[in-house]
Amino acid sequence: MATTPNLVVAGDPSVAGKLRETGRFPAVFDVASAAELRTLSRSGRVGRPAAFMFAPGFIEDLPGAGVSVLANGLAGNGFTVLVHDHFKKRGDEFGSGVCVTGGRVRLSELLTMLGATRKPDGMTAAEPHAVHTAATPRGAGAAAAKPSMPDLRVAGAATAEPSRPAASLAWPARRPVAAETPESAGRRGKVIAVTAAKGGVGKTSMAVNLAVYAARLLQAVDRAGTVALVDTNFQQADVGRYLSLDSPTILDVFQHPGALNPQALRGHMARIAEIDLYALLGPPDIVAADPAVINAKLYQRIIAALRDAFDFVFVDTPVAELYHTTFTELVLPEADAILVPVEPNRVTLEAAQAWLRAITLPQHSRDGRVDPRKLSLVLNRARGDVDCGPEDVMDLLSGWRLVGVIPDDEEWMQAVNEHRLVGMHVGSGLDETFREILQAVTGETAFGTATLDPPGNGRAHRWKKVLGLNRV
Repeated sequence: MATTPNLVVAGDPSVAGKLRETGRFPAVFDVASAAELRTLSRSGRVGRPAAFMFAPGFIEDLPGAGVSVLANGLAGNGFTVLVHDHFKKRGDEFGSGVCVTGGRVRLSELLTMLGATRKPDGMTAAEPHAVHTAATPRGAGAAAAKPSMPDLRVAGAATAEPSRPAASLAWPARRPVAAETPESAGRRGKVIAVTAAKGGVGKTSMAVNLAVYAARLLQAVDRAGTVALVDTNFQQADVGRYLSLDSPTILDVFQHPGALNPQALRGHMARIAEIDLYALLGPPDIVAADPAVINAKLYQRIIAALRDAFDFVFVDTPVAELYHTTFTELVLPEADAILVPVEPNRVTLEAAQAWLRAITLPQHSRDGRVDPRKLSLVLNRARGDVDCGPEDVMDLLSGWRLVGVIPDDEEWMQAVNEHRLVGMHVGSGLDETFREILQAVTGETAFGTATLDPPGNGRAHRWKKVLGLNRV
């Protein structure tokens, strides 16, 4: 008689939990990434026989440890291996020893493929949902009620009633985060990335203070705890310094796979209690910023979970070099809105124009196109004594939307140097500017109480007044 294998589920803790509940396996291990799988393998806890499942959420965070390499290698060593057809559709090739499956799979069929048609000897754990398998005749011990498991789409147990479907399990396919679908259920937060083609333009301070200000405004209308801030600039990780917070960090999320559940994620984030703002900080130091561990793939999974937990997710990014993977694989495809701070300097504005055109080329998007309407500009550190005001920016960057002007303010700079948050307490001028920017990039009515002039010259004239220019 064949021995029931230990099971390793890679990339989906929810599926692992449901298979563990069947009581069919001596042990069910849950890993999120190639690094975790390596650690588990070295621990000697799995043993033989063993079966492996690779779900779409698996993080390929080690060089040379993609799903195809791992699956083919495990199958070649005599292990049972199942992979979701997401990987085949993206172009991975698998040998004949690897079973590729996806979509809606009957639980009984899945257990058979994994060699778990009966409980291991000595195990007495009760099965929460009876299923039709070779060891469980149709109708025997069937449960009458349909369990509620929307994430796995587990249908009611098999019974003698022909209209009731047999229990089945659907592996959730990787969701394209940037596109909202009609069938999306629950919260669907908007992701606002703040990025720039060069450093030193105030990108991080803008991301932090806009998030702080948004959290403060929403708290005032009984929507506290609906804003998150994410530091994806993990090599520098300055967000924590601006907030005067140092833990927890993204490493806490990485080390706890269950943290990617939207309900659990808040417990692994830093929090400013005064305004109920949550922040996912970067690693504690540059040594810990290993791109084999912290990378765009990990942030993709985090952003997907944050969308289900928050209404607005502000993202600080690295300098957006055209071929930087965090920018091309995370920011461009995942952000609903991209805010680009620019400075009143004609040379850098001309460079920004070339960069804006380049990032919207078809080859820099998963689906063949980056919608230019996702991009909005903010003239930062604007000065009245420099011949490069809002109208000049609109002329030099014609075709791109300018949504706000932030003056070169001594109080702002002093606050940054002292790690104080401007967004906590702003004057009337910045208040209107912040509201205008937030309304433009989110469409949220809670930010829309500022009086907005029509776009174009009317708004440019008002911005010039903010800068104290005489030629208005």
